[in-house]
Amino acid sequence: MKKLFFAVAVIIAAIALGCTSTGGREPPPPPPEGAERLVLENGAYAIFRFDLPPGTTWSNYNKITADYMVDERNLRRPQRNSNNVRLMGNYRAEQFTASSGIRNFNMEDGAGSSNGPYIMDNTPRTFATMGAVADEWFTVEYDITGSKGHQQFVRANVPAPTATGPFYFGIGIPSQAEGSSSGIVQYVKNVTLHHANNPSLNVVSTGSGFEEPTFVSFFPVLSSRSGPPAE
Repeated sequence: MKKLFFAVAVIIAAIALGCTSTGGREPPPPPPEGAERLVLENGAYAIFRFDLPPGTTWSNYNKITADYMVDERNLRRPQRNSNNVRLMGNYRAEQFTASSGIRNFNMEDGAGSSNGPYIMDNTPRTFATMGAVADEWFTVEYDITGSKGHQQFVRANVPAPTATGPFYFGIGIPSQAEGSSSGIVQYVKNVTLHHANNPSLNVVSTGSGFEEPTFVSFFPVLSSRSGPPAE
């Protein structure tokens, strides 16, 4: 009988230890090769930087595309305002502030907001209209002219034709709900600024360019990103 009690105690202790070390949940799988794992809540977007090749300027480029993948569970989570998959920008490096291992430009309302004045492409996009299928890659194309911007978009945030960068844009599929456990989990890769005439001059972003995971988000920042590039 003592041996039975001892065996049961060992099993219970092992289960308790497992729950303590993992929070009672399996850790998320690693991102697919070359992709980042984004968890975006309450209208947050992840920042990506573009550096142009020598001899090119902003006027040579005509769109941004990104490849996304979402699983069945996250396809059922409500998007921000039902259809917000916006292109946010263009931002400047000095607008982002680092704190507690995160870098952010606050979306709070007012003159200093990173939100309305920077919604460069406000095209309504739902999972259905984007052609999203669970666990398969799909591509979203963004307009970079400002002609599809939000009514609050400030035209001065479109780079000048002769500008050479660097340029900072926010992309992603944010959830409606607030909180890190409510964010839409997604994978993203091939975030690309396209040259209008020469694909060899396309620019694939290698992340935000900062050491910290970088967002535009309401405060506190409850979104996360992991995987290549190393952020």
